[in-house]
Amino acid sequence: MEDKVWALGERFAMAAIDGDEWLGALRAMAELTGSSYGQLIGFAPGEVPFNWINDIGQDEIARFVEQERGDPNINVRVRASLNDEAFVIRSEADYRAVGRGSGFDLYREMCDAYDIMDGCQTKLLEGGGRFVGLALNRSRKDGKTDAETRALFAAIAPHARRAVRMQIALENRGSALIKGALEYVGLPIFICDDAGNLKGETAEAAALLSAGRFRVMDGKLGLPHPRDDAALLKAFARRHRQPLGIETLLLHGAGKQMPMVVDICRLPSQPYRLSLASQILVIVRSGRRWHEAAPAVLRAAFGLSAAEAEVTLALARGVTRDQIAAARETSTQTVKTQIKSIFSKLGVSREMDLTAMLGDLLRR
Repeated sequence: MEDKVWALGERFAMAAIDGDEWLGALRAMAELTGSSYGQLIGFAPGEVPFNWINDIGQDEIARFVEQERGDPNINVRVRASLNDEAFVIRSEADYRAVGRGSGFDLYREMCDAYDIMDGCQTKLLEGGGRFVGLALNRSRKDGKTDAETRALFAAIAPHARRAVRMQIALENRGSALIKGALEYVGLPIFICDDAGNLKGETAEAAALLSAGRFRVMDGKLGLPHPRDDAALLKAFARRHRQPLGIETLLLHGAGKQMPMVVDICRLPSQPYRLSLASQILVIVRSGRRWHEAAPAVLRAAFGLSAAEAEVTLALARGVTRDQIAAARETSTQTVKTQIKSIFSKLGVSREMDLTAMLGDLLRR
């Protein structure tokens, strides 16, 4: 049996190099232990970045994950292992001991659909509220796990952990590869994870760090002005929750620094990727070109309507309300209503404040 465990370890190692091999390795683990399914799963706060089970459609798993998101009140297995160290084996008796959470019926429905209520599991890695787990899922025909099965599973787990660590190390090299590719773009671009930890930057971005326009504190990308820093942090959180699309921020700078416009986007996840943190790009727009897209920037940064963005730009250039109304072929009262909405969204109370906020940026 020891030789078979080592052979399985080699399959896990191959999966770390070629992610498409993970389902085959999990199937081999299931067969070796007399179980129907093997599972590798990752948990991060409020989400399940990956959940791979052999011979169950990944789309079906994804639909279930979208509902339960690793919530211990739903998933009794998460509940059982929540406070465990690595390699503590949990099984059916532990699932019963922790009791059923308020959302257990949803979990039971999934397990009944695939006949996988029984099994055992362990944590492989943990840190920062995130962990990777390995599990056997057993059908009624397989029966509950016994001491021999759990001992065999315990012998397999270290091999799986080595493979997981290997793949994460290889994936972390991806930031360096992305950085190399981005150097050709010629823009200041920072590569971060979804917690804001800086993983790499282009030469142009490094120059902004040296100039004090950005800073790194405890490994996290930040900005000197507290208001800008808070806005960037919130943007990282939103990209984590809403991965699609690009978010645009207008950063005002400190003192007499020129404002900056940055785009923040999350790179799409690759199939069979293990890293629990996504990669996010922070792209600083070129000061020579951004003003050409100023209306779109204002709409994205402040949630202005198209009309409000045009009125904002006119006000910042010193155009009067009557002139704006005439140019837009609308009433002065309509312009006043739009300005009231603009002030609210930009957090200012006077046209002078609006001009001070945007004037330097518009003259670049």
